[in-house]
Amino acid sequence: MRAGVRVTGIVLLGVMVVGLVIRLLSGKRFGRSGSDTIPLGDSSGAGNAGLRSKATAVLQQVSGQRDTGRSSTGTRAAGGVRDQRDGGQSYSAIVAQEEETQVAVKEPSITASPNRALAMTAGTLFAIWGILGFFFAQDGGGAFFSRSGGFLWNSFGLNPALCGLWTILAAAFFIVGLGNTIGSRAVNLVIGVVLLVLAVYGFVFSNTSANVFALNTTDNVFHAIVAVVLLLTALSADKENLRALRAAGARA
Repeated sequence: MRAGVRVTGIVLLGVMVVGLVIRLLSGKRFGRSGSDTIPLGDSSGAGNAGLRSKATAVLQQVSGQRDTGRSSTGTRAAGGVRDQRDGGQSYSAIVAQEEETQVAVKEPSITASPNRALAMTAGTLFAIWGILGFFFAQDGGGAFFSRSGGFLWNSFGLNPALCGLWTILAAAFFIVGLGNTIGSRAVNLVIGVVLLVLAVYGFVFSNTSANVFALNTTDNVFHAIVAVVLLLTALSADKENLRALRAAGARA
C-alpha cells in the first residue's frame, strides 16, 4: 500500500513536469493570457440598429436644413450652417458610439486579474503539497481514510485521502486560472467555502475517529488562512473586470 501511494506521487509529479515542458516548448495556450478579446456582438444587433436609425434621422434633418438654408436670407442661412455643423457633430458622435459598441473587451491577463493570479498561486501551492504528500502519506501507517498518517515537512499531517483532495483542488485552480476571470472568481469562492468548512471540521474532530483526513492543527490553520484569502479576493477583487466581461457576454 505504501509503495502504491508513493508511485501515485511519482506519476502525478511526472504528469506535472511533462505538462510544463509541453507548455514551454510548444507554446500551446491553455487559456486566455490577456491578448485575446471577447467580442461584444455583431454590428447588426438591435442596439446598433437603433444607433443607425438615429444617424439616419440626423442626416435627414441636416439635409432638410441645407435646403432651407439655401432659399432663406443670409441670417437664416447662417443659422442653417450652424444647424448643419451641430447635426454633423451629432452624427459623428452617433457613429463613434456605434463603433464603440463593436470594440472587444479584453480578458484580463493573469497578472491583471487578482482572482486569476490567486487561482494560479493556490493551484501551485496545493499541487506541491498534494504531490509531495503522496511520498509521506503512509509513513505512519493507516488506510486511505484514517486518522493516522504521515507528515509533510514534519508539520502537516496527511493521509492519501487528503493528498488526493489537495491534488484535485490544484487541478481546479489551474483550469480556471488559465481560463478566465469569471470562472476563477467562482472557483475561488467555492473552494474558499470548502476549505473553511474543512478547517472547522479539523478543529472539531481532529482528536476523534471522525478525522478521516488525518488533520492536525497545522493543516487546520493552513486551510483557514487560504480560505479567508480566497473568499476575500472572490468577494472584493475584479469588480470592474467582472462588470465589463458580463456586460460583454450579455451583448454577444
